Amino acid sequence: MSDVVCPFCAMACDDLTVAHDRVGQLRVTDNGCARARTLFALPALPAHCFIRGRAVPLDAALDAAAALLRNAAFPAVGGLAADTEGVSAALALAERLGAVVDHAASESLFHGLRALQVTGAMTATFGEVRNRADLFVLFGTEFDRHAPRLFDRIIHPPKALFRDAGAVRGFLIGPGDGLAPEGFERLTANLIHAPAIAAALSQLVAGETPHGNRVGGIAMADLARVATALREARFGVVGWVAATLDPAAGDVAVEAFNRLVVTVNAATRCAGLSLGGKGNALGANYVCAWQYGVPLRSRLGAGPPEHDPLRYRLKSLLAEDGIDALLWLSALNGAEVPDTRTPMVVLARPGQPLPHDPEVLIPVAVPGLDHAGSIHRGDGVAALPLRRLRFHKFSGKSSAATLPTAAAVLNALLDRLPATPLPVLIRETAHV
Repeated sequence: MSDVVCPFCAMACDDLTVAHDRVGQLRVTDNGCARARTLFALPALPAHCFIRGRAVPLDAALDAAAALLRNAAFPAVGGLAADTEGVSAALALAERLGAVVDHAASESLFHGLRALQVTGAMTATFGEVRNRADLFVLFGTEFDRHAPRLFDRIIHPPKALFRDAGAVRGFLIGPGDGLAPEGFERLTANLIHAPAIAAALSQLVAGETPHGNRVGGIAMADLARVATALREARFGVVGWVAATLDPAAGDVAVEAFNRLVVTVNAATRCAGLSLGGKGNALGANYVCAWQYGVPLRSRLGAGPPEHDPLRYRLKSLLAEDGIDALLWLSALNGAEVPDTRTPMVVLARPGQPLPHDPEVLIPVAVPGLDHAGSIHRGDGVAALPLRRLRFHKFSGKSSAATLPTAAAVLNALLDRLPATPLPVLIRETAHV
């Protein structure tokens, strides 16, 4: 099978070649990163439903999960690492429950959304960057973890339409002192200073002289070379991995990157490129906006949808014991189950690590391996189709009774709840 889409990071590479071995095991034979090779090769093992660690049939697990959620006064639906259909079903369940909705990777997602509200953004697709960009200024670390094929697919592709594929140069700005990729120079800095570094670059590009000899540990002379390269590039890219920015001020850093891009565009062409967004985070946010008119970190079903990115940040609510039941959806990687005392219903792919036995655990199929679906690529312009690639074989025999999809389980839960939205406890909470 060729041109297979990988669902395991936001790059959603669509050029994989995948083969079956004699027992039906999947193997990536061409393209794909180490993560794709590992996750595509995971064995399709039978999995059981559990109630507090005790194996039970699916119907019993569904009944127990529905009872837990039905009796909650302030529930939440989180994780949301699933394909489009799974996310849509999760949001429908949240609407019925009057629940808060949030994605496991929303922290980095909302860095970008808050910055977009303040500064706007000038961005480009992966295809534009691959075919046109000749300079990359990348803020962040662990590119091999958050965008594993960034260099071989986008920065140094085998072919590019409007540039010499091997003539790219760039700068890596962030912690670390290891060997930089070909054509790149590393400028070591603590990313807590990313806003100041980007602001100094904006001044230098505009012909101004920032105060001081160093910014964030980088010599001003080195930043001046970066600024000159940005001005002289035919198509420059300022990229960042939002998940590696300072959690307390990531939005401020992204605002500074956006302003830098705008400044460079006064002299030449430049685009911003946000990297990362695991577990179809962007797709989940799109589905919520399409169906309810608000982004994630909202409460659905309690009257009109209510969006409040601070009040409905699920991580904060869990830390403050602010919710009394949690449904956690993790059909894809990138949504580690939280270690919380809150009663939980977990819908997870087989093998998902668990901090402890939840009240109810229901294993679900993996999109793009066990069933078809779609996910959204991290540049925000393409919904890519996922194919069913494997058919489970248990005990040496083919089995048509594969794991249920997340959407099927969520719809079965919805059928077990009252047809009208549940009564919602109204809390008076001061907005920040």
